[in-house]
Amino acid sequence: MGDKRTLHSVMAPSGLQRRDLEARKRILASTLKLLKKEGYANLTIGEVATDAKVGKATLYRSWPGKAELVLDAVRTRLKDVPVDETGDSTEEILAVARQALADFFCSPEVQVILPALIADTARNPELRERLREDIIEPRRARARTVLERAIERGDLPDGTDIPMLLEMWAGAMMFRSVFYGGAFDEDAIERMVTATMSSPPRLPDA
Repeated sequence: MGDKRTLHSVMAPSGLQRRDLEARKRILASTLKLLKKEGYANLTIGEVATDAKVGKATLYRSWPGKAELVLDAVRTRLKDVPVDETGDSTEEILAVARQALADFFCSPEVQVILPALIADTARNPELRERLREDIIEPRRARARTVLERAIERGDLPDGTDIPMLLEMWAGAMMFRSVFYGGAFDEDAIERMVTATMSSPPRLPDA
């Protein structure tokens, strides 16, 4: 019994840890709420601290600056890009298109945030670089794993231009999200993937 109690006490979060986790949730929620309302340029650490009912020092312990805080908040709304191998390339690629892109671009919350965030990256190279390195590139790498697997199976042709393929998908979904506030439903996603499988973009030397 003594060993079990000791193990539980080590694994269970302390009161301080629980308060830190609760404060973190409030901070990230406040960041998203204020980002929708004001955009990145007008958002301040002080406003987030006030809305989340914490001191500014609490924010700076976890986030060096505003860019890191905003990107961390956006990341909480992202689902992982699925890379599980099922043996069915179409099924795997559909999962990537659905969970990695459609669920993100077409969520009501992101549809509000995205235009302001894109506009702010044009004025803020640091934000653009961090958005690309911290969020976009890791997700593209996972999606690439699935598409390369389809090439190895012969379900996509050699020379498929994977970066262009992913950019075409993201561009179509973002366009609909930003300008029409609409979603790619299951039928649209399936038609997009079917078109990709039958005629993917090719590299120049393919």
